[in-house]
Amino acid sequence: MIRPARSSQALLLCAALLGSRPAHAEPSAQELSNARQAFESAAVLEAEQKWVEAAEKLRQALAVKDTPGLRFHLAHCEAEQGLLVEAAADYDRASELLREGAKAPDVQKLLIPASAELKRRIPHIKVEIPDDVANPVAELDGKVVAPSELSHQALNPGAHQLKLAARGRSPFESSFSMKEGEELALRADLPETRPAPSSPARSPKAQAIASTGAPSSERPSVPARRSSAKLYWLVGESVVTAAGLALGIGYAVAGASARDRVQAAQSRIDAAAPGNPGACSSPGTLSQACTDLHTAIDDHDRDGTLSTVGFVAGGVGAAALVTTWLVYPSATSDGARASVEPFVGLGALGVRGRF
Repeated sequence: MIRPARSSQALLLCAALLGSRPAHAEPSAQELSNARQAFESAAVLEAEQKWVEAAEKLRQALAVKDTPGLRFHLAHCEAEQGLLVEAAADYDRASELLREGAKAPDVQKLLIPASAELKRRIPHIKVEIPDDVANPVAELDGKVVAPSELSHQALNPGAHQLKLAARGRSPFESSFSMKEGEELALRADLPETRPAPSSPARSPKAQAIASTGAPSSERPSVPARRSSAKLYWLVGESVVTAAGLALGIGYAVAGASARDRVQAAQSRIDAAAPGNPGACSSPGTLSQACTDLHTAIDDHDRDGTLSTVGFVAGGVGAAALVTTWLVYPSATSDGARASVEPFVGLGALGVRGRF
């Protein structure tokens, strides 16, 4: 890493605070004074190798005025913390400001070699996804990313976790660690899932034997009020099951829509700033696309959580429904042939009588 000499810091300070061309209204004299004080504090903290505190002071100055010098120093502090991807984005932003006409000759001389050296240190991962996997959803370190980015994804050194999922496929998950300059290739195998074989339907007599241990003609009689209680339980559990499934399916559809929005927003960002993983870290023409991307990611995470809650509720309701149907005794009067029993079928719930 190229470190700016202490003797050049005064020149970089002038470039940082006075050399850039403003995009909006010029900051006030008080704001410029505060920015100079923040930069001076950052320079002292850099000399003491307090990189986190120095970076915070530099960001305070950047909030007043975005300049190549401030970006250069911020990138240096981030690189010393191991935040190589973020540092590369700040070096790129400093280059952009110079191309736009900002005057910072001292920064310009140091910027190209510093940026080139840093980019050689950044590790990358290449993930191969089978061609027959449709619409995969990828998460890298807990954040949704476009699968296309995984073909050459820049990462900071350290531990990382990758998750991939697709409809009709078993999920893929991998934990790995990256070193500076490392290139890692992964193949994401997402085998097709096979539906579980359905159980054959049992006859009414077999169901009666399974629930009581004896044929229906030999079951002990119970009070008639139990039939009504069982019916109420079945109705309530059916409602819980239906509501849970409706909630789960509804938010699953919404989550798929949010995932499409994530991919669309990411495609817009990739088209406008190809190969720039930090495109959203600086304000500019991509602000709307970045906002759309973050909103879509939040919607995707929320919809996924609510869909899971709905399916869990539906599953609990279904399990309770089956348990009540099999275990709860039905009422038949001693010595009487007439009976009324609840029944549950696919898409139907009611009572039936025998006389």
